[in-house]
Amino acid sequence: MGYFNPIPDENKFIDKYLKWLADIIVVIVLAIFVIHFFCYQADVVGNSMADELNNSERILVNKLSYEIGTPKRFDVIVFKNDDNVVVKRIIALPGERVKIENSTIYINGVAIEDPYFDGNYESGNATTESEVGPNEYFVMGDNRNVSEDSRFSYVGNVKYEDILGKAWFVSAPFDRLGFID
Repeated sequence: MGYFNPIPDENKFIDKYLKWLADIIVVIVLAIFVIHFFCYQADVVGNSMADELNNSERILVNKLSYEIGTPKRFDVIVFKNDDNVVVKRIIALPGERVKIENSTIYINGVAIEDPYFDGNYESGNATTESEVGPNEYFVMGDNRNVSEDSRFSYVGNVKYEDILGKAWFVSAPFDRLGFID
């Protein structure tokens, strides 16, 4: 007949601890792998995307999203413009006609609901209806009054090959952690 031993078996405790530690290491290595190969880190510069994204926030960009899918209206994208990395929201897609009149965006002659800005802003070159070229996107910042975007000729439409990916997660500062709308 056995007896009760109130002292826990040290080997079982060490085995559990080592298994727990190994699990944490595997998760960290897997996260680093995913971030390195499928994500891109970018810093938000300026306030053109406020309040969704603010100056100096760090975001993770899903590099794979447009390898397996296509950009959609209102996606927040990160793209190269000269030597800069820029964050904006897609407003018009390839082949669509875009015009802005009295702070209302018209796509193919139909006013669209703009859930990202309520107020007046400059139309820029979009005062005249123009067609978005093949493999190009018309983009705007959410904070339209300070955004330098497709409304202005020095930015223009964004070419598909310049898109780095879809912005999907705010990773810093800690109090702003979360997915991007």
